[in-house]
Amino acid sequence: MLLNRSRAAEILERENLDGLIAARPVNSYYLSDYWGAFNTPVGYDGSYFAVLPYREDAPPGLVVPALEIRRLETTGGSWMPALYAYSAPDSADHGGGARARLADGTPRGADYQGWPVREGGSLQPLEQRWVDITGRLGQAMSPDARWALARAVKAAGLERGRLAVDDTRVHGWLAHCGLTRAQCLYSPEIFNEIRMVKTEAEIGLLRQAARINEAALLAAAQATREGARWLDIENVYMQALARLGGRGVYLMCGLGELPAGAIRRHEPVFFDALGQYRHYHGDFGRCVVVGEPTAEHRHRHQALCKGWEVAQEIIRPGIRYSEISRRVRDVVRAAGIPDFRDPVVHGLGLEHTDDPKPACVQPQTKPDQVLRENMVINVDMPHTEIGWGSVHMEDTVRITADGCERLGTADTSLLVVGA
Repeated sequence: MLLNRSRAAEILERENLDGLIAARPVNSYYLSDYWGAFNTPVGYDGSYFAVLPYREDAPPGLVVPALEIRRLETTGGSWMPALYAYSAPDSADHGGGARARLADGTPRGADYQGWPVREGGSLQPLEQRWVDITGRLGQAMSPDARWALARAVKAAGLERGRLAVDDTRVHGWLAHCGLTRAQCLYSPEIFNEIRMVKTEAEIGLLRQAARINEAALLAAAQATREGARWLDIENVYMQALARLGGRGVYLMCGLGELPAGAIRRHEPVFFDALGQYRHYHGDFGRCVVVGEPTAEHRHRHQALCKGWEVAQEIIRPGIRYSEISRRVRDVVRAAGIPDFRDPVVHGLGLEHTDDPKPACVQPQTKPDQVLRENMVINVDMPHTEIGWGSVHMEDTVRITADGCERLGTADTSLLVVGA
């Protein structure tokens, strides 16, 4: 289970909440362990929900479209005991114009039969499970996702509950189904706060994400040549990560990209790689140069290394993000980069910045967190000087009882290629 249920209960109790309704893909996945086939940036909106009640004797529920139920069997499904699927409005004539109802009194959707099954065919065990789940659920469909969500809320006893939601539309969707007494509080930060302390399952995924992401960055660095354009280098990273079982998000050398449009010999360039493994992120940064680095380049790289060494010494439960940032900044400035900016400390997980985030603010704006055991964070130390170049150091650590554990394995060497 990805969900840190004890932490969820602690925060729900603190906030006097009766439950959670997740509509955003990262949150419904976190609560349910199930990533829908259409939970993509270009997928279908409002198609999946996860409902988590505070009461442990109330059933959590997962809402999915009808075409997804076979995939539940293929992927291992969800730990949530209640599944609510929806098809389309039922157009069958049930006599007297009466609308067909399910056992809980909500409208019944059109029956779902799925793909035809060859008569007398020899079915694989998985195919048989597809047939079985379709037979079990095919005549218990809701007409749309709103009604399926209403079923999950009613089954959990939350019709009058005080609920944190991550989509402002949930209140209207429930009201459409007559559940006007449910209090829906738009609180996306609650989901992030719960997710900040990771379970062992999450830490395992983040460890794998860290290692394959850094391997892909190193592959891109080794393929870098004078005259290379950034898109070509990023493509090497994306391909390497895909071969390792991950998916790339970006390989960045700064938001303005290469100042000359292509790699120049002896130019200091930072590489910042963000990738995913089973939806969990790896975030890793290093310094790269084609040809022999200058003495200044080596000096500035060593300044970052000293900052990273200090970060690893002081990271432990009870310290704040701001204290880590201040201490690292001071060390790096004293070691050779006098105008080094405050490094960014951020949580990492299902989102690049897994911390609670205010809306409509500059990216990376977030509350100043106090570290707790099993949080996973990054210390992000980029430095660019226009007219000179850039250097970077970034790694991921898990907070332990008395310090921290690096999730990656790469060393902190300055990456010199084509010398």
